[in-house]
Amino acid sequence: MIAAAKIRTGVAGLDKMLHGGLVPGRPYILSGAPGSGKTILSVQFLREGLEGGERCLFVALEEPPNELKINMRAFRWNLDDLDVLDANSDIRRFEPTPLLEISTEEEPIKMRAIGERIRKTPDFESKEVTVHSLQQLLKNLLVKKSYERVVIDSITALKYFCMREFETALTTQSFMRYLSESKVTSLLTLELPEEGEVPPEAFLARGEFRLHKLRDETGIKRFVSVEKYKGSSHEEAVFPFEITNSGIVVNTVSKPAMAI
Repeated sequence: MIAAAKIRTGVAGLDKMLHGGLVPGRPYILSGAPGSGKTILSVQFLREGLEGGERCLFVALEEPPNELKINMRAFRWNLDDLDVLDANSDIRRFEPTPLLEISTEEEPIKMRAIGERIRKTPDFESKEVTVHSLQQLLKNLLVKKSYERVVIDSITALKYFCMREFETALTTQSFMRYLSESKVTSLLTLELPEEGEVPPEAFLARGEFRLHKLRDETGIKRFVSVEKYKGSSHEEAVFPFEITNSGIVVNTVSKPAMAI
């Protein structure tokens, strides 16, 4: 049996660490602390697909699409054809009101069409996102649009706003299994938990790539590691990276960083 050709992540140094890139059609976790560069790297991953003529989808669960567009302007990437799905959950009310799940007919919007302002929350009803409704929506979109790359940003927001505590493990497992069976190459961003804990998503994903952010007397230093990568060899060393005007650049030329 011939192994599937790998696809590039959009970050040359990370591809080198992964010995060529990602095995396509699998879900991967991109973990890290706040401000470590997860959203930037995930958009680079989609940009790589767009430049190769692939259909790509960004599912926004953490920041509104207008903020995503503004934040990515600094890199001067052509993201006009990127589909963005606004799955941000509206603010919950203190008084009891009927909640309408996000429609399975919801349509993404092209990045070029996203305006400057955040969408308004309706006056009399709040639209909520549940894992079930998002999964059903993705099923419809993958059939209609034939996406090849999908980013979920972030799985942490999905768990925090859209799951009850007792159902988190089961629901997460079901969602990850669905992404695996869909045969789309997906990247799910994840905020790191407390030190020493391993998030359940890391067990269910085919790989986990972790962005480390450390501060010392000279400032902030960033590093990337491959925590796991099923079905492929990879570099086990930790390498430094920088966030530049061109996006994330991993330095694999110099001596690897010490273990973190």
